[in-house]
Amino acid sequence: MQKRAIIMLLVALIMGGIAVSLVNTAIEQKTEQEVGVAALSVTPVVVASANLEIGTRLNEVMLKVVDWPKEAAPEGTYATIEEALGKEPPVVIKEMRKGEALLPYKLSGQGARGGLTPRISNEMRAMTISVNEVRGVAGFVLPGDRVDVLYTKSADRKYVTKSLLQNMLVLGVDQQTSEKEDKPQIVNAVTLLVTPQEGKMLTLAQKAGELTLLLRNEADVSVSSDGSLSTSDIDRIGKKAALGSSKGSGNYTNIQVIRGLNTRNYTVKLAPTATTPTSENPGTVTQERGK
Repeated sequence: MQKRAIIMLLVALIMGGIAVSLVNTAIEQKTEQEVGVAALSVTPVVVASANLEIGTRLNEVMLKVVDWPKEAAPEGTYATIEEALGKEPPVVIKEMRKGEALLPYKLSGQGARGGLTPRISNEMRAMTISVNEVRGVAGFVLPGDRVDVLYTKSADRKYVTKSLLQNMLVLGVDQQTSEKEDKPQIVNAVTLLVTPQEGKMLTLAQKAGELTLLLRNEADVSVSSDGSLSTSDIDRIGKKAALGSSKGSGNYTNIQVIRGLNTRNYTVKLAPTATTPTSENPGTVTQERGK
């Protein structure tokens, strides 16, 4: 009986020790978490308290200050609303969503007036060109899109087309500048962001020939090095296409010759099919070659 009591006492002591150890571990983990949270450094950042459209003049109601992780804060943020507004509140030139940090490149200069002007950066200009339903990509060109400009003129009794400018930013269509619009509309004019030199080129090109827009994928920033194309080039391309089509007819066949690691393709003309007349259908029975 005494031995049983001793065993029960030992079990109780062991269980108690395990319980104390678990409690201590939980307390240590909680303390470490609290220390980690306390060590996170934050900084005040001015953000938009509502969605802000292009052309909106800022005021205190549109902004608020939040704590932002210092390591994750974008460069150039404002710490106070007063700093962001300045003496004369700026105008929004890049759309911002609620909770988005206010950054200098999304705002005009202090006291700038609304409209298109604040969106024209230094050393750049706004240039409007005339378009129609066809040359304006059926109205699918909208503010914020990127386009290439083709120039077509008459020369030596033929037409020549060349790529005049590439990857140009569309500032507006007719008198609309909002990038929120996504429905196509037929317009008579498209306004592009250009350098002074590009503006001169467009002015001369409109006078001497015709301009056509090519709409780009928004992620495509490639620049083509293709030269000009004339009506004689189109005729030559058409003849090549017709020749290629005839080579694919029943009178020709493609043969691939493999010699070691080298492979060459040949197009050869088939010999005419030999025929022998019959009483049922004279001259239509096909005789297989090689027999």
